[in-house]
Formats: sequence, C-alpha cells, structure tokens
Amino acid sequence: MMKTRLLVVIAAALVSGCGTARNDGLPRSYDFGIDAPAAQLPAVRVGQVRAAAPFDSVEMHYRLAFRNPAELLAFAQSRWAATPAELYRKRLLRAAAAGAGRCVLEVELHEVTQVFGARDASEALLELRARLSDGNSPLAERMFRIVQSGAGADAPEGAAAIARAADRSIGEIAAWTNSLPGCSGPR
Repeated sequence: MMKTRLLVVIAAALVSGCGTARNDGLPRSYDFGIDAPAAQLPAVRVGQVRAAAPFDSVEMHYRLAFRNPAELLAFAQSRWAATPAELYRKRLLRAAAAGAGRCVLEVELHEVTQVFGARDASEALLELRARLSDGNSPLAERMFRIVQSGAGADAPEGAAAIARAADRSIGEIAAWTNSLPGCSGPR
C-alpha cells in the first residue's frame, strides 16, 4: 500500500513538473525554422523586405474571426524571434539561386496573422506584395494571398503554419518570376 502511494505521488510530481515546464509563464520566441524552403527562386537578387504596421514588430498577431475579424490581438507570452520581414527575408535568401540575377525582388508584408474561425481551430494568413525591378525601373508587381490550414489552437502551431505559408508564397513567387522574360538568365 505504501509503495503504491509513493508511486502515485512520484507520478503526480512528474506530470505536474512537465506541465509546469511548459506553462511556466515565460515568453517564447518563434521563427520560420532552419530548413530551406522546398522551392528555389530563380536568379534574382533579394532586395528589401518590409512589413506594414503593425506587422513590423515582433508581436505575434491573431484574429478571432468568429467574434470580430477586424480586431487584431497579440499573444501575451509568444513573440517572433525577429520581425516577420526579417524572418521572411532570411527564407528568401535560403531559397535564392546561386549567382546574381537581372532582377531585384522586393517584398512588402501586409498581413501575418493566425485567424481563428473557432476557439480551437485556426488558419495562417499571409498577404504580401512582390515587386521585381531591373534595379532602376519597375518590371512587375503582384499581390499574393496564402491561407494555410491547420494552424491549430495556440501560438506554436500558428507559428509553424505561418512558416509553411511563407514557404508556399516563395514557391508562388518563384513560379511568377520564372514566367517573366525580363528576369530570366544571369545578370
């Protein structure tokens, strides 16, 4: 009987210890991961990546679309390791082909949020404008809107889904850039 009680106390301590370590109230930082995106950009030079306010900070934003889709909220204990623009530029550089291309790619992030359609389910939303120039004159511009399902019910799952959305957008930018004759081939 005493051994059983001791085992129960130890098991309870271990379980509560695991829960405490995960919910210790400390801020958590997230980025887009360490793997290179699956898509590779054609030979373009990665230029400036900016984000429109309020996405130009390290706050991780979300919307409760089931309550008020116009209300933008920020997670209290979760943040980006750098601004979304810096994280996105890093992904672009990882996807860039070797060698300088004719075109310069610039990106402006307009929306980087986790959108909750219900209390326990969300999707990642990434909206951006990509611009290609020859360094002096604009050549092409396009808006991209990526909705990534399966963003879960918390900040870690949302961060992972936003990273997947970023990689999908890089694939779409690569396909778009490849379709423009002014950007093909080396500089």
